[in-house]
Amino acid sequence: MTRRGRTVPPAMTTDRERWLEAAAIGALGAAGAFVISGGLLTVGARIMARLPLVPQESIRHRPGVAVRAVHPDRVHLDTTPETRRDGYLALRQSGGAVHVRLGPVSDRPTPTSVARPLLAADTAEPLEVAKSAINGFFWSGTPQTAHGLETEEVMVDSPVGQMPAWLVRPEREDHADTWAIFIHGHGSTRGEALRSLPLLHALGLTSLTITYRNDIGAPASADSMYHLGADEWEDTEAAIEYALAHGARRIVLIGFSMGGGIALRTSVKSRHRDRIAALVLGSPAVDWQDILVFHATALKAPRPMRRLALWMMTSQLGARMVRLHEPLALHEMTPEHYRRNLRHPTLLFHALDDATVPTGPSRALAAMRPDLIDFVPVEGASHTREWNRDPAVWEAKVRDYLIDVLDLGIDPASIPTPVRDPAQPAREDSTGMRI
Repeated sequence: MTRRGRTVPPAMTTDRERWLEAAAIGALGAAGAFVISGGLLTVGARIMARLPLVPQESIRHRPGVAVRAVHPDRVHLDTTPETRRDGYLALRQSGGAVHVRLGPVSDRPTPTSVARPLLAADTAEPLEVAKSAINGFFWSGTPQTAHGLETEEVMVDSPVGQMPAWLVRPEREDHADTWAIFIHGHGSTRGEALRSLPLLHALGLTSLTITYRNDIGAPASADSMYHLGADEWEDTEAAIEYALAHGARRIVLIGFSMGGGIALRTSVKSRHRDRIAALVLGSPAVDWQDILVFHATALKAPRPMRRLALWMMTSQLGARMVRLHEPLALHEMTPEHYRRNLRHPTLLFHALDDATVPTGPSRALAAMRPDLIDFVPVEGASHTREWNRDPAVWEAKVRDYLIDVLDLGIDPASIPTPVRDPAQPAREDSTGMRI
């Protein structure tokens, strides 16, 4: 560079030029950091939004509990939040080749283990000292193999195809035109209903245990994604229509977790609302926004990421980013929405130790509609394990409630609970399969 014929050394560059150069570099750096952080925020939000939408079997049934000792009358397990919890549970090994039922904790043989009585084995292969999966459904197989209830495998025609279902008819005809439709939870299976079916059979109700889109063995939705009940309710509606076409006069919807949310959504959107007599819900997904924020907060996701994830799930443009066929109507799945639209008597259980679906929305909805909702908080139970905590108490509450709300004219004392003893010996055709 020259000035009036003289060369100006680089060191003599003006302060203004240096500041302009520094500002340019800083601006480029800031822009790059913004792009990178924005990109990371978007990627994180997309992962967060897709996690609850991609169908997958629940991780709760994967081997994760160590069996430390097996005795003829008891089993020693590593202490975990579930193994030390009061109540009943079952263990499965080798994909169901081994299945045993265990009673409540009876001893603590070491500081790091618990002992539970071995009530019954449903398979010939013995339990081994190895990793096991907890079966929170307690029973396994089908209503036929678990309880000896004659079971028909039927198909329900839903908007996306034929959905397999279990149909269990009662032995007597006086209340057979009242059908109980069971709806399982997120990543779960029909087997979730096995704890409740003996009671409904004893009450003389017809039971239909359904599947819905994206279940194993059922057709997929257009995007092969869960819609958290926003669309799955249509499959329950199809089940109601199946029941009405086959002699049902009244419907009771029984749902667990996301299935409870589906039951609620069906109850306010169904064309057959006048045929729905009651709802029985276990740890229901009353408010999906609350659930999603709860889990995102537990993962320490920043607030902008949480907001972006919810936007992706609920807007037209965002839905395309997570490959949803359409945005989710999460605003229609809240306590306030159900407060305005619910009109059916509802028995609502919620486990107080639920770390999957927070109890807050259930409490809020029950407080908003005390005229319709009988809220039963269950101490010491984890997600959807209200029956497991005390089968006799859970079944007695459901028995008394349905006898009253359905006007069944049955003496409650004629149906002792639990209807099926958890220690009942296995049937000859019993299996450890999760169906």
